[in-house]
Order: sequence, then C-alpha cells, then structure tokens
Amino acid sequence: MGIEPRHAEHYAEHGFAIVENFLTPAELSGAQEELRAVLPGWLEYCEDPSTEPQAWSNPKTRNVRRFPFPGTWLNQITLHPQLRMLARQFAGDSELYYEQSGLHAKRKGDGSDVDQRMHCDYGNHTLAYPPDLPEYWQTAYLLYYTDVTHDHAPTAVCSWKHYPEKLRFPAHFTREQRPELYENEVKVVVPAGGLLIYSMRTFHRGTPFVANAGRLGHFITYSPAAWRWLGIDSWSVEAIRPEFRNWIENASTQERELLGFPEPGHPYWTEETLEGVSARYPGMDMKPYRKAM
Repeated sequence: MGIEPRHAEHYAEHGFAIVENFLTPAELSGAQEELRAVLPGWLEYCEDPSTEPQAWSNPKTRNVRRFPFPGTWLNQITLHPQLRMLARQFAGDSELYYEQSGLHAKRKGDGSDVDQRMHCDYGNHTLAYPPDLPEYWQTAYLLYYTDVTHDHAPTAVCSWKHYPEKLRFPAHFTREQRPELYENEVKVVVPAGGLLIYSMRTFHRGTPFVANAGRLGHFITYSPAAWRWLGIDSWSVEAIRPEFRNWIENASTQERELLGFPEPGHPYWTEETLEGVSARYPGMDMKPYRKAM
C-alpha cells in the first residue's frame, strides 16, 4: 500500500509513476461512502452501468466538485502525508501549498468522454513556463475511486524517454505531429484506490470510453509555495485563453507582476525559462528579462 521508493524512482526517470494500491481499504471505503452523497448515483453507476439515474438527462454536462467536501475522508486524502512528502521531495524540499483538489466524474457520452491530444498540463497551472528546476516543480496526482480497465477511459501517459528535447513547447501534439508519443503511451489501468503521479512536463491524455461505463477520479496538485505565478486556482487558469495571452504579451513588466508573473532579475529567469516563456508568448518583449539576468 502507498507510495514506495520504486515509485519515486520511476517518477524521476520517466516523469510519471503508477501506484496500483495507494489507498488503504479503510481510506477507499470511507471515500466511496462520502462520494455517494457528494455525487449521488455516480458510484452505483460506475459499479453497474444499468443503474443510470433518469435525472441524468443531459449527457454533455461535466460533473466536477471542488475541495472542501462534506465529511472527512476526501478532505484528508487531499492532504495525504504521502502526497505531500513526494511533492516536497521533487520540489527540492520547498514549502508547499496544494493548488488543486477536485473530484471528476465521467462516463461514456458525456462532456468529458473525448479522445484528447497528448499534452502537458502547465497551460493552466502556471503563468510562465515549467523549468527543469526543483524549486519550481509541481507534482500532480490523479486518484481513482473506481476500477479503471481498458473500457473505462484510462489516462494515457508517455515517458520522458520518448521526447528527450529540453523545451516542452508546444504543450499539445496531435497523433500526426508526434506519433511516437501515442505509440509509446502507457494506459493507467488500476483498481479502485490506484494513483497516477505526473509532472507539468509530462505528456499525457484522456482516452475515450469503449463501453458503457463511468469512473470517479480526484485531481490533486501540489506546488512550491513561494511563487505567485503557480497554481490552477490563480491567474494561471486564464492563461490558455488567447485574449489573456495577448494581454500578457502587451502588458508592461510591472503590470505582469501584479498578476504574480516573475519580475526581471528574479532567479527564475534562465536561458531555459527565457526560451520557454518566449515560445509560449511569442509577442512578448523578453529584453527586460534578459537584460536583468
């Protein structure tokens, strides 16, 4: 049970790790009992798709619930000491804050049942770019409260070994653009209580359901606490919008700083981050940041 040293080693080498039995039986049963109240009918449907409630009349709705949750188990799992310990280890022992905790219920035919492109998640988790430096390292988790087989839209993830380039940009690739990412993907097939660990520099994607089925997942992300430009619940969540990117490109350095963007002269700025931010915001004048290095 739980995260073992071999999982941390795999994460360090490949950018992801799969823990088949993360939750204890008590944690899993406690969380599932709370889910019956938080997402009525969903656990029953995931266990037996013939029990679909008639109230689910709109198949395109997304079923998301955010922290805090009623009860104790789901909240305790959000702040699970093993999740914090691993995130802190990879963040260079930095102080942490949890930037995301959301339940996500999905089923065949709903708004989440899509065949996604391979992507990295940093687009709405940082205003800037995720460098390969521990002090800026964000660790993401996807915890499953129901079984995930090949029928249950398993998440697909690809090892770093198949994209050795340093710069993770663009953050999305189609199958035609980078077939090797898809040819080498690993499907996260786990029993209820299983866990996927990945980083903002890891390519992964959602796959579609192939049978009438559903699954319940819990997205949890930890970030170093020192940097205001990190976090999906901050301005980063807007950074995927074209109009927001246009504003960033045309703002002054002082205006960007008011949103938490790293200022000129900050240690964040290196050749890697200059290249990454410039690629993400091609219309942005990088001279003030380069000059202050």
